[in-house]
Amino acid sequence: MMKVRALFMVTAIATAMFITVALTNMAVAQPKDSLNVGMVQFPPDLHPNITVTSVKDTILATSRRAMTGFTANGEVICQLCTEVPTIANGRAKVIKKPDGSDGMEVIFTLKDNLFWADGVQVTAKDVVFGFEVEKAFSVPPTVESVEAVDPLNIKVTLKIVRYDFDRSAPTPIAEHIEGSIFRAAANPLDYGQKSLFNRKPEEPGLWMGPYRVVEFRSNESVTIVPNAYWKGQKPYFQKITFRLIENTSALQANLLAGGVDMVASGNVGLTLDQHLSMMKTSSDKFDWEFVPSVASYEHLAVQFENPILSDLKVRQAIQMGIDRKTLVAKIFGNKFEVADSFKHPTQFGWSKDTKTYSYDPRGAKDLLAQAGFKPGSDGILVNAKGERLSIDLVSTSGNRIRELVEQVIQTQMKVLGIEIVIKNEPARLMFGETLRRRNFKGLVEFQTDAALDTVPYIYFHSSQIPTEQNSWTGLNYMGYKNPEMDAALMQAWAALDPEVRSIAWKKIIDITVRDLPEIYLYFPTVAILTPKWMTGAVNDKRWGLFTLWVEQWRAK
Repeated sequence: MMKVRALFMVTAIATAMFITVALTNMAVAQPKDSLNVGMVQFPPDLHPNITVTSVKDTILATSRRAMTGFTANGEVICQLCTEVPTIANGRAKVIKKPDGSDGMEVIFTLKDNLFWADGVQVTAKDVVFGFEVEKAFSVPPTVESVEAVDPLNIKVTLKIVRYDFDRSAPTPIAEHIEGSIFRAAANPLDYGQKSLFNRKPEEPGLWMGPYRVVEFRSNESVTIVPNAYWKGQKPYFQKITFRLIENTSALQANLLAGGVDMVASGNVGLTLDQHLSMMKTSSDKFDWEFVPSVASYEHLAVQFENPILSDLKVRQAIQMGIDRKTLVAKIFGNKFEVADSFKHPTQFGWSKDTKTYSYDPRGAKDLLAQAGFKPGSDGILVNAKGERLSIDLVSTSGNRIRELVEQVIQTQMKVLGIEIVIKNEPARLMFGETLRRRNFKGLVEFQTDAALDTVPYIYFHSSQIPTEQNSWTGLNYMGYKNPEMDAALMQAWAALDPEVRSIAWKKIIDITVRDLPEIYLYFPTVAILTPKWMTGAVNDKRWGLFTLWVEQWRAK
């Protein structure tokens, strides 16, 4: 009897083990059709024309498409159009305006298989409406008009000759959904509050990318599902949820515990040191690819209304007093690159004779003395009025690397006699209010992500300073004004000849390095982490946010 019972137990255990192994193998082999993505920032809203943040762009890139995009080499390609306009193919031409100056006309033809997620076709009137909305928030400086020639053809008339005319078409916004709301609004801010992008982003007709938003839980999560009317590559994942996890340490813990499958890239995901550490311990669970950034840079935006920071000598002293080479070596293992400008040295317009600032604390102290500062009783410099050289520094709370960088800057500035007071905020507050309304008093650390080969008009032109009049939509957060810069930006824009444009670009870079509207830190390397069972998150043929080609994500 005992033998029979023992045999039964052995058989039962063996059977249980077989079932367990079988179920485990099934779990490994079974492809997942949903995905959870963790991120440490959350978009303050989903309207494409209200606030510009990396995390909002990450979400919107899954569900909207611009008219054109870029290859990895920076060549312009069509996303919504049938053919990139060129002067050679007749889709672009220089015209004489009534005042005798030169302008341009550019024709874009929409593909005939583009649909909003409610089944309504995307047409030229949606592109025209996109321009109306854009114009309400910030007057486009070079676009005269956008007209619907017929349901699929759009004519963009430019006030000037622009080298990047092939990127001049606005991104469509669903006129049949937002048109009546926009036209009934008292002003742009009133429209922003009433827009379904903010009040009901789950409305299918707002979205025309491979996915559409089905749930927006403020400061918690955004969920997207496939757009049933998308005619491009069919998305694999039936649901993707982007979850806010307030700090990078908690994000890593959630990733390792299986609370999220992957993390957002760049400054809205894990820090580089976390990635490098995990590669040593979790390479059996995840894959990594590292993509050097050439269009994104970390910097300190300067508040020009601060009388201390409005002094060029003070800005130069701060730039010279930060040991960026050591910072990049010690914190990032030299995987990041020191930034001497907003422009990466590999990109068009950079010149090897561009002025750079070496680490020179002695020279920085001399500049501060020339600016009228002398040591106070506690070692912090004071001016002739006895005012201490104390500067607030704001960045996104919960980002371990930024907090470490701030501490390094704080220590190095103290050596110069500058007190740095760190006043970090949640990303949604910093980007949604502090930067947007220019409420900061000193410096703000963040990353700017500009499109390839784009004249930085929105960042440095005096007309782009956020004000109540332009509904706080400019990106010149610094309040930087320089007529010479304004002219150089327009000269670069108007130059069809690459040699002429290169000269104008050099002038732009030289002015920014001379005036220092920003304090430059580094160009990051973007780490893209994916679970072992997933592929498609990296597109080595096209440039853009990792979500821009989200339809290529799939299980192996």
